[in-house]
Amino acid sequence: MDLSLYKKKETVKEGYLDSSEKTDKLIYPDSKIAIIIPAYNEEKNIGSVLKNIPINISNKLEVIVVDDGSNDNTAEIARNYNAKVIKHEKNQGNGAATRTGLNYCKELNPDAAVILDADGQHNPKYLYHFIKPIIEEGCHLTIGNRFMYHYRMSPKKRVCSLMITALYKLILRKKISDPTNGYRALSSEVIKNIELESDYSVTQEMLLRVIPFYRYKEIPIKLQQRRSGSSFISLRKYFPKMLLFIIKYYIFPKIRKFSSFLFQEKTRSIIGYYLLKT
Repeated sequence: MDLSLYKKKETVKEGYLDSSEKTDKLIYPDSKIAIIIPAYNEEKNIGSVLKNIPINISNKLEVIVVDDGSNDNTAEIARNYNAKVIKHEKNQGNGAATRTGLNYCKELNPDAAVILDADGQHNPKYLYHFIKPIIEEGCHLTIGNRFMYHYRMSPKKRVCSLMITALYKLILRKKISDPTNGYRALSSEVIKNIELESDYSVTQEMLLRVIPFYRYKEIPIKLQQRRSGSSFISLRKYFPKMLLFIIKYYIFPKIRKFSSFLFQEKTRSIIGYYLLKT
C-alpha cells in the first residue's frame, strides 16, 4: 500500500473544531491533552480520524493510537500523522487497548484524556466539548449522548441501551442516557485513581467505578457512519456481561465485609476474577 496517500497535508492548520468562536489561537494553551484511539485493522478509517483532529486545542496535545494487534497498515498510517503508536503484538480487545492508553496516560499525566473510536463514528470536531467541562468546570468524566439528536439504532440495541440506563438509574440513582457510548473524556484525577480490568466492555466498568464518586456530564453528539467495517458488539454476549459487571463492581463491593466472614481471600479472588471474569 502507498502510505503517501495518508500523509497529513502541510496546509492543515486549524482542523474542524465545532465551536461558535473559531480562532487560530490555542484554546487551552499549556494544558496537556491526550487523545486515546484504540484501533484494530482500521487502515481504511484511521487516516480520516487523525486528519480531522483539531490542532488548535493545545500546544501540548498528544494523540495516542493503541494498535491492538492489527495485521494491516493501521500503525504505519498513524505514524504518518505523528501519532504516538503503542502496539499490542496480539489482539486483546477494545477494553485492553483502552487500558493500555490510560496506563500510558498515568505517566504522561494529562489534564484531560479523550477516548475516541478509530472507525470514524466519533467526529473529532466534538473534542472541545468533551474537554471544556473538565478543564473549566471541574468535571471528572464527560460522556457522549447520541440520543439528543435523531439517531437510528436497531430495536434490539435500543432496548439493550434503555435497559442498561434503567439499571444505572435503579442502582446508582443517576441517569446515564447513552451508557454504551464510548466517546468520553476523563480528568487527571480519575486516570490516576481508577484501575480498570475489563477486556470486553471497559465502557461499563468505567461508569460503575466513576459515576458513584465523581462529577460527570453528558455531551450531545451526532454519530457518523463507519467508512469501513462493522461493530464488534454482540448483544447476546453484551447484556449478560453487563449483569456480571453490576455484580462484580457494585454488588460485590457492598457485601465484601460480609463475604470476608464466609470465604478466605483466595476463594474471594477466584470468585471475583475467574467466575466473573469480564
